[in-house]
Amino acid sequence: MVKHFRVDREEKYEVVEKWFLKDLEMIDGKEADTDNPYFDMHFHKVYSLEAYSCASKYTFARTLNKLNKMYLKKDLKIVNFDDTYLNDDSIWSSNNRDCLVLMRICFYASNLLCLSLCPLS
Repeated sequence: MVKHFRVDREEKYEVVEKWFLKDLEMIDGKEADTDNPYFDMHFHKVYSLEAYSCASKYTFARTLNKLNKMYLKKDLKIVNFDDTYLNDDSIWSSNNRDCLVLMRICFYASNLLCLSLCPLS
């Protein structure tokens, strides 16, 4: 974990704590249905953390998952995350996720508009 602070006009980073990926038991996104940056990392102790944004929380979880698959090949539990944004095989995962999320929202909005214009008989 890195602490960020500014001294005059310089940005400084200080390593506050280190963990080993092999000791990570679970990542809990807390709420998959809401846009929040909070999550818990379960080691021998539970650490409650806040990411810069919800998107960075998902990026962090994807990165840990990829590192785990590549090097440790153990079963890492990732709970309370939307699987659509965690898996690379999804249409919504790419290097430009913000535009794809916006496209998805527009798609749902247009469906709602069409449904609201349909006459009820």
